[in-house]
Amino acid sequence: MSAYVATDADAYERSMGRWSRALAEPFLDALALPRGAALLDAGCGTGALAEALAARDPTARITGIDLSDAFVTAARARVPGASFRTGDITRLADAAGAFDAALSLLVLQFVPDRAAAVAELARVTKPGGLVAAAMWDFTGGFAFLRAFADTVAAADPDGEAFRARYWGDTVGAPGRLAALFTAAGLHDVGERDIMIRQDFDSFSDWWAPWLTGQGIAGAFVAALPPERLPRIEALARRAYLAGAPDGPRSFVAVARLATGRRDGT
Repeated sequence: MSAYVATDADAYERSMGRWSRALAEPFLDALALPRGAALLDAGCGTGALAEALAARDPTARITGIDLSDAFVTAARARVPGASFRTGDITRLADAAGAFDAALSLLVLQFVPDRAAAVAELARVTKPGGLVAAAMWDFTGGFAFLRAFADTVAAADPDGEAFRARYWGDTVGAPGRLAALFTAAGLHDVGERDIMIRQDFDSFSDWWAPWLTGQGIAGAFVAALPPERLPRIEALARRAYLAGAPDGPRSFVAVARLATGRRDGT
């Protein structure tokens, strides 16, 4: 089955990057990070969170890490004052206690070993420092993409497996991130929801970015045999329109945020 694809930064910005940019600000609003801190952006993507961090605090020392060479290149151009490198957040090269805070925005759903990733975030955070991660609540809080997933599950032979892969095991469901944080030995663990809204001009604005093949929906569309695509697109259009004329739609999305502190002793 197709997996997450992260090879084209510009295409990603048109599809899922817009969501990362919108979520970065309320994510940081919830954290109250100290000024001048050494901060890890784990799974930095194209740099949305790093950009928001740098805008809030030009003295912050930001390190971003991502598996995608294309995304790291884009992040460097976007936030020239930060340091970016390609790497695996389940096996960080940084020393224990290297950062005042380790942050992860919209990444853990796509990491095969989430427990290892959170354990690494905790390891590289200094004693008493903050670890924070947010992930979409795919099942109950991501209607924009759920409409696509339900469409392909009903209409395509591979669609049910696609939906089950991401909606049947969502780390953004209440309690899941907190359990990972607790298992990693973090203290003062808490969870909360962050809600944002994204506007689309038309069906094309919603659908066309997936034709670039990025992310999970884009990867699924790109892997479709050409003869299946017209039917999927027609059904997706019906899901977007929902009986109304084509035009603007506004979708609410809910992300689950977990925070915890590394043992201060």
